[in-house]
Amino acid sequence: MIFTETREGRRFVGEIPPGQALVATLRGLAENYRIGSGWFDGTGYVRNARVRQVAFDGSFGEPTVLAGTWLLASMRAAVSEKAGGTDVLVRVQLAGEDGRMVAGLLDEAESGSVELMAWTFDDITLRRYDDPKAGFGRWLDVAVNVVSSDPEAVRSGRVAMEAMPSRLLEAQEMPVLKVGDALEHPRLGTCLVTQVFDQDRVSIEMESGKIAQLHLGLLMLTKAPGRQGRNVYAVQVRRRNG
Repeated sequence: MIFTETREGRRFVGEIPPGQALVATLRGLAENYRIGSGWFDGTGYVRNARVRQVAFDGSFGEPTVLAGTWLLASMRAAVSEKAGGTDVLVRVQLAGEDGRMVAGLLDEAESGSVELMAWTFDDITLRRYDDPKAGFGRWLDVAVNVVSSDPEAVRSGRVAMEAMPSRLLEAQEMPVLKVGDALEHPRLGTCLVTQVFDQDRVSIEMESGKIAQLHLGLLMLTKAPGRQGRNVYAVQVRRRNG
């Protein structure tokens, strides 16, 4: 039996809008927010779900395609690490308009609007392995992470809690940054963008030569006069409750 205590974590809420791939979106959130152990709960509606239904012996069969729109009566998605990558194991109960109920492992579905609540355990990483008898990934072990306020820490739940955005910005709210752009940060000084990971996360180089990642969800960028052919943006830190 594996049973351990955890004290460091974060909580999230959000919505997966219509048309997005549900499982792929959950995996992307886990990777972007550095979740090594955590759970997503969800309710709403999904379309064209591929579900491996649970059998009486506890195993899961081949995926069944459930055409049309289904009520997502319950969803629990467990985030862990498996074979060196992020694994998301999604268990669902779906209800059809004819009263049919389907339960099992969700391979994928199109969101018809899914509301999420998530919580993470940042001082551990849960690792799984594929159990052929069970037909899904079971717990292998739990690795203890060093949680530190040091921004140089490779894995740090506390740093993540301070740095991660309180929400994802809509595309029109944030300028599209590119490598070579300059940011005038009130605390970090002048920084150059050295890598763009996605709409919400970039790598920057400070005047000291130090490299860090910057999460944009708590920032407002205002275009400033360019210098030496560079785009320059003044940075303002948003209030978390703003």
